[in-house]
Amino acid sequence: MEEGARSCLLQSRSSLEQDIRASYLMDHMISDGVLTGDEEDRIRSKPTRKEQAAALLELLLRKDNHAYISFYNALVRESYGDLASLLHNSLPLVSPEAEKSFSDGGTRYVQAVLSEGGVPQRPVVFVSRPALMNRVREKLYHLQKEPGWVTVFGMAGSGKSVLAAEAVRDHALITGRWLRGEVFPRYRSRISFLPQS
Repeated sequence: MEEGARSCLLQSRSSLEQDIRASYLMDHMISDGVLTGDEEDRIRSKPTRKEQAAALLELLLRKDNHAYISFYNALVRESYGDLASLLHNSLPLVSPEAEKSFSDGGTRYVQAVLSEGGVPQRPVVFVSRPALMNRVREKLYHLQKEPGWVTVFGMAGSGKSVLAAEAVRDHALITGRWLRGEVFPRYRSRISFLPQS
């Protein structure tokens, strides 16, 4: 792990130990491939929540940059935004060659960009709609040529936000075509979700 990231973890350790629930974060880290089932069991065996948090942080300090990024993303996903902000400035840079794919098809870089842009994570119960997702992606690709809007509409609860989030969960869309990953901060005003009652 980079020295800046390690130092930030050590400085923020008491706040993290006080507030986090390790069990909420570990599922994300396991799915990212930075934590094993055995490591999870060792952490869960600790009797108190604070001891579990301390054990997770101790383990994290012995891991690499990917573990730090995964931990940061888990904090964001579990609504620990105040704690994630403590770690944000020390996020290590990871080269595209060193990235491994996440289980949902995105890279660590894509996950970091989407988390920072406020894109919700994929829900536990998820039905893939590739035809609709590809149509939304196609429309987003057209925005590189000229300004415009991509509007996703439908009945309340029909999955518009999930569909839009899945459409932007594409490494090529974010990195290759949209100014080095600035898709949401730069183009957020061009993407509109209009609920229809």
